[in-house]
Amino acid sequence: MSAPDWSKNEESLQQAKDYLREGNTVDFFENIAASLLRDQPKDVAVYTKNLVAEALAGKSAKKEGDFKAKEEDDNAYMRTHNVSDFLDRWVLALLNARPVTDADRMAFHAKYLDQVVADQSQ
Repeated sequence: MSAPDWSKNEESLQQAKDYLREGNTVDFFENIAASLLRDQPKDVAVYTKNLVAEALAGKSAKKEGDFKAKEEDDNAYMRTHNVSDFLDRWVLALLNARPVTDADRMAFHAKYLDQVVADQSQ
């Protein structure tokens, strides 16, 4: 994955960092990553799409649940399922779009993940 043009300028790079600090974006992605590592779904895109749909429906994400032994070590899971690349592409798409409000960001996440799931099923 090559770096976008806007990332080659120090000022625009700082603006991207500032944007990610707004609106709980960092917390959002930390929760997504924690959920992925906790549940280790086979299909990362479908799983995250469902998480976002639940958040839009007002359901809070589960923080804990019944203990379930992990099938894979966290690092192995991340590699096997390309989780870092998946999250990197998602964050870069968010930075490209830069929705303003929390509602706009959630709508972006839903639309983005719909497209990812649709693309992967083709």
